[in-house]
Amino acid sequence: MALDVCDDGTMGCAFFDSMDGSLQLAEDVHRSTVDVSEHFATLACPTLLLVSSRAPQEFLDHVQRSAFPYKSCVQILSSSEFSVEAAVDRLSSWRNDQLSTAQPSSRAPVDASVRRDLPNGGDGKRVDRCSISPEEGVANASTREHKNPVSLGCAGAVLTELRYKCISRSSPSSEPISHQPIPTIPKFDQDSLVAIGELISHTVDFEQSEYRGRTTVRLGLDRNLDELRRHYDGMNSFLAEIVVSTIQTVPQWAVSYIRSCIFLPQLGFLIVTDVDPRTGKGKYRVNWPNEDHWELLFVADDSAYYKNDNMHHLDDQFGDVYCKIADREVEILHVLSQEVLKSSECLSVASDACGDVNVILALALTAEKYKWSVPKLTTRSGILEIKKGRHPLQELVVPSFVPNDCQLGGRGHNDDDSCQNQSRCMVLTGPNHSGKSVFLKQVGLIVYLAHIGSFVPAEMAVISVTDRILTRISTLESVCKEESAFAIDLKQLLNVIELSTSKSLLIIDEFGKGTNSDDGAGLLASFLEHLSSLAVRAPRSLVATHIHDLFGCHQLLPTSGLQIAHMDVLKAQCGEFNGDYITYLFKLRDGYSSDLFGGYCATLNGVPNLVVERANVLSMLLSRNEDITVPCARLSPEEELKLHSAEIVARKFLEGFHTLVSEENCLLQDARHMLQNILST
Repeated sequence: MALDVCDDGTMGCAFFDSMDGSLQLAEDVHRSTVDVSEHFATLACPTLLLVSSRAPQEFLDHVQRSAFPYKSCVQILSSSEFSVEAAVDRLSSWRNDQLSTAQPSSRAPVDASVRRDLPNGGDGKRVDRCSISPEEGVANASTREHKNPVSLGCAGAVLTELRYKCISRSSPSSEPISHQPIPTIPKFDQDSLVAIGELISHTVDFEQSEYRGRTTVRLGLDRNLDELRRHYDGMNSFLAEIVVSTIQTVPQWAVSYIRSCIFLPQLGFLIVTDVDPRTGKGKYRVNWPNEDHWELLFVADDSAYYKNDNMHHLDDQFGDVYCKIADREVEILHVLSQEVLKSSECLSVASDACGDVNVILALALTAEKYKWSVPKLTTRSGILEIKKGRHPLQELVVPSFVPNDCQLGGRGHNDDDSCQNQSRCMVLTGPNHSGKSVFLKQVGLIVYLAHIGSFVPAEMAVISVTDRILTRISTLESVCKEESAFAIDLKQLLNVIELSTSKSLLIIDEFGKGTNSDDGAGLLASFLEHLSSLAVRAPRSLVATHIHDLFGCHQLLPTSGLQIAHMDVLKAQCGEFNGDYITYLFKLRDGYSSDLFGGYCATLNGVPNLVVERANVLSMLLSRNEDITVPCARLSPEEELKLHSAEIVARKFLEGFHTLVSEENCLLQDARHMLQNILST
C-alpha cells in the first residue's frame, strides 16, 4: 500500500490486492488526519507500506510509531516516485503485461528487511500479473487523474515496487544477467545519495518550480519565507481595500478615473488611472496644494501609474515583498547547494555510472529499433568482413539507404590460412557525390561500434581486434598554425605511417589534392606501394581518390596486393547532357572508374549553367589532349580594332557585291573597281 499527503492536507491511497491481482485506488481525502491513514491500513492490511517523503513530519512520525502492526515494513520513498505523470505512463503501459519483463525504478534497491516475495493468491499460486480489470481499470484511472491525483501518484509508486520485486526474484535460468554482480553498485554511497535526494526533495517544490519557471522553495521549510508569501498571496484583497480608501480621499470628479491599485516588483504600490488620449497623460490632475502629492511614474497600455503619499507609506511599511521572497529563496538554495557540494565526490561517481547506463541503454534501444546485428570479434589478424553495412547516421536522413559489403584480408568464417593472403588495401574510385566518403566512414564506425561492445548496422560483421583507427579525411586548418593545408595533410599521413600496425585500420580520403596533380599522384602512388610491400604486416586500409592516372601503371594492378573498386553510377547512352544523364547507384563494384562528372555536381549545387557548359567544353578538350590555347586565347585591344575594321570592310563588300550580281551587265572589272573604292575609304 502507498500513502501520500500533500501540503494542503490532501491524502491519497492505493494498494495492490494479491488475492485477485487488482490495483485499488481510493478517492482523495481533503483536510485529512492520521486517523484516515489508519482507516486505509485497516482496510488493506498491507505487508509493505510506501510513504512519500513530502508528507508532513507529524504524519511520518505517526506511521513509524507502534500504532501500525507492520512498522518494520514501512518504507519512505522520494516524492518523485509519487509523480502523477509517471503514474499515468505506468498505468497506460501496463495492459496486463508480465511484471518480470518490466524495468525497475531508478531509485536505490529496497532494503533487505522488506525484500519479501509477493503474497500468494487465493488459490495458492504466485501472483505475477497485475490486472486493473484490465483495460477498463487503466482507462478509469486515467480519467480520474484530475479528480484524484494524489491516489493516482500512489498507484504509480505501488506499480514501481511490484516491478522491482518481481525482477528481484526472477529465476537465474530466465534472466541470468539480472543476477550477475554489477561492479558499479558497490561504488555508490547509497546513504549519501538518499540523504541528498531527501534534502533536495524537502527543499525544492518541483511542481511549483515547473509552473513558475524558476526554482521554488517548499512551503513550510522557512518561517520567514512563508510569512512573506502569505503577505504576497493576500495582496489582492489588500489592494482592493486600498482602492476603496483611495476613492474616498479623491475629489468626486476623479473617482471614475481610478481603475485599480497594483503592486509591481521593484516599483512597489501604484495607483492605475485612465489616460487622456489627447495629451497621452493621466486624467487625474492635482490642482490644489492641500491634496496628496500624486507623482506620475509612467504610462503604458492606456494606463497611467501614479504614486501618492499613501503608496509611499505602504512601500515603507511592507517593502518589496516579491524581491524579499526571491532573495530569501536564493539564500535557502545557496545553503542547499553548499550541502550538496559536500557530497560532490559521491555525486560524480553516481553521475559517471548513470552516464554509462545511459550510453548502454541508448545503444541497446538503437540496435533494437534499427535492426543492428551482433558483430564477431576475432583474434585472427587482418580480418574485416562486413555484409550489407550501413552508415548509422546517413541512413536516417535519406529515403532509402543502399548497403554495401566490405572485405579485407580474407573471410572471417574461413579458417584456411590461404584466405588470409587476400588484399588488405582497397583503393576506391568513382564520381563526385557517389558515396565514397560515406562508405569509408561507415566502415570506420562499424569497427568502432564493435570494439565498444555495441551492435553494428550490418547484416553480419567479422572484425579482427583493432588497436587503432587512423584517418586522413579532412584537413584540420587553423590560423594559429603557420602551415599550409597540404603540409597538414602530409603530417596526418606521416602519423598514419608511423603509428599503424598490422592490427590497425587506415582510412584515407582524397590525399594529394592539395598540390599539383603530378606531385599528388606521385605521393599517393608511393604510399600505396608502401602498403603493398608490407604484405601480411600491412594494416587494413581504405583509400579513396580521384587521381585516375595511377591506374595506368602496372604496379597498381589488383595482382600487386591492392583491391580496386568504385562506386557505380548509371549513365544515359544518348545525347545531350541534362539532369537525367546520371543516376547514382551508391553500390560498390570491382574495378576502377575514371568518371568524375564534376560539371553535373556543379549543376546540382547551383552553379550557373553558362559556367558549367564552358567548363564541360574545356574538360572535353583536356581529356582529348588537345591544345586549349585557342579556346582560351583573348585578343589585345589593337588586334580587336583591326578585326573590327576588317569585319566592316567585308560587310561593305558583300553588300555591294550582292548589288552587282543583281544587274545583268555585271563585269569582273566592276567588282574589282568597287573593292578598291571600299579599301581606299
